[in-house]
Amino acid sequence: WFLFGYSLAFAESNNPIIGNFDHAFLINIVDQPSIANPKIPAILFYLFQSKFAAITPALAIGAAAERGRFLPTIIFMLLWTTFVYDFLAFWTWNPSGWVFKLGALDFAGGTPIHIASGAAALAYAVVLGPREDKEESKPHNMSNVILGTALIWFGWFGFNGGSALAANSRAIMACVVTNLAACVGGVTWVLMDYRHERKYSPMGFCAGAIAGLVSITPGSGFVSPASSLAFGFIGAICCNLAMSLKHIMKYDDALDVFAVHGVGGIVGNLLTGIFAQKWVAALDGTEIEGGWLDGNWAQVGYQAVDTVA
Repeated sequence: WFLFGYSLAFAESNNPIIGNFDHAFLINIVDQPSIANPKIPAILFYLFQSKFAAITPALAIGAAAERGRFLPTIIFMLLWTTFVYDFLAFWTWNPSGWVFKLGALDFAGGTPIHIASGAAALAYAVVLGPREDKEESKPHNMSNVILGTALIWFGWFGFNGGSALAANSRAIMACVVTNLAACVGGVTWVLMDYRHERKYSPMGFCAGAIAGLVSITPGSGFVSPASSLAFGFIGAICCNLAMSLKHIMKYDDALDVFAVHGVGGIVGNLLTGIFAQKWVAALDGTEIEGGWLDGNWAQVGYQAVDTVA
């Protein structure tokens, strides 16, 4: 990311596909405003975006748990970040990117982070094949599961709220809808599990909360609190049902990255086309056409093109 990734993703360019090397090694950004918000120094924006670039391949390699080797994994992360993530980040967030110009909405990374890592995890799992002596593992330390969920839930406020790039009403709204989607996702997953297993599961709540967090990510800066309930509800249902795909398709995604991040990202991206509203984006002066709720019927189409790409 320091060497050339940031430059490929966020350098100003006439190319709608990828940036250039103008900011390689952080050249010409130390005292400059960021491309996303002139009030934010480019060096700070670089640091913020570096965390997105780091977590995305880390999500993807979760599918290789218990059978991936360290050195090939490091090589994969370098190549994948360069040839996949940098391109997607440019398309989505750089004003020169073709997806940005198309009008697709993605506030905090539904496409470059969640859909991309989920799709990569699926491919990784298929190529590597199943684990040797694979057997379904049950959660054996619920305290750690709950603690981990609490930490990532709290961190998601920085993930989504921070994407406003300012301490303003839109950032607060992003945090509010993020929290609501996680809560609804957790409750929905618990009820779905109870329907099949006749017991309430803390593990189910944690999984559903993550599904809700993933689903709300692309729309977190565009949707109202009431609309966020639909993201948590529909996202949790779709991700829960997607868990069965690995048994039907016979692939071994150890951490269900595709089911939660891939499917959750797709659901959230499409729902953003329905529920995005002008007044939410306008909390910090951003102008959008909105989604179906604002009568912009083409927005779901833009979101679908973004998702497929």
